[in-house]
Amino acid sequence: MSHFYIYPKNIINNTFTMESEQLHYVVNVRRFAVDDEIKLFDGLGNGFLGKITKISKEKLSGIILNKQTFIKPSVEIYLYCAIAKGERTEWLIEKTAEIGITKFIPLITKRSVITSFSPNKYERLNKISISASCQCGRADIMEIEKPLAFENALKSSITEKTLSILAWESEDKQTIDDIYNKNINIKRINIFIGPEGGFEPNEIELAKNNNFHTITLGKNILRIETAAITAAVLISNKWI
Repeated sequence: MSHFYIYPKNIINNTFTMESEQLHYVVNVRRFAVDDEIKLFDGLGNGFLGKITKISKEKLSGIILNKQTFIKPSVEIYLYCAIAKGERTEWLIEKTAEIGITKFIPLITKRSVITSFSPNKYERLNKISISASCQCGRADIMEIEKPLAFENALKSSITEKTLSILAWESEDKQTIDDIYNKNINIKRINIFIGPEGGFEPNEIELAKNNNFHTITLGKNILRIETAAITAAVLISNKWI
């Protein structure tokens, strides 16, 4: 059964409503009708089984039959990633949301080519994240922050019980396996992925001075989205 996002404000007691784009998609694209059961989630970790009771041109209404609380991963993963060109960032947002990344933070480094999003682009990326949650069955939504400069990202990433990892093409020894064996009991992992020109030496030095672990993702030089997905999958398989 399909899994649809519903705004938390549209769930009141044991009733729910849908409007505008949500209404159009559920009724006109997916062809749901009155008396159909429908699976919903609020993006906050809660799932619901509902039943549609009324459909009009402006609104769909229904009742909540039961509530399902999803178990969130014990470790959160924050991906600080340089912005890829064109549609590659959209693809990356979709796939990292499917993998289960908690938060995506666009990263601005000294060698970054793209350093900002237009409001329309930012809105589109958020819609892609929501759509990915619908597709993969997660009950929360990967949050997408506004682009953040490297030094500010370092400061924001330092919290208790946090492990920070930076993928670096010049690291030829330390792998994720090496780090995992020494950092099992943590609550959050930060992954830093640089631009296609790589991090500058002083950025690497600054990261190491802030207790970051540099890792290798293999001998080949990877594109931004390939490196991000590779690191995200390897880390998810270890800690989640």
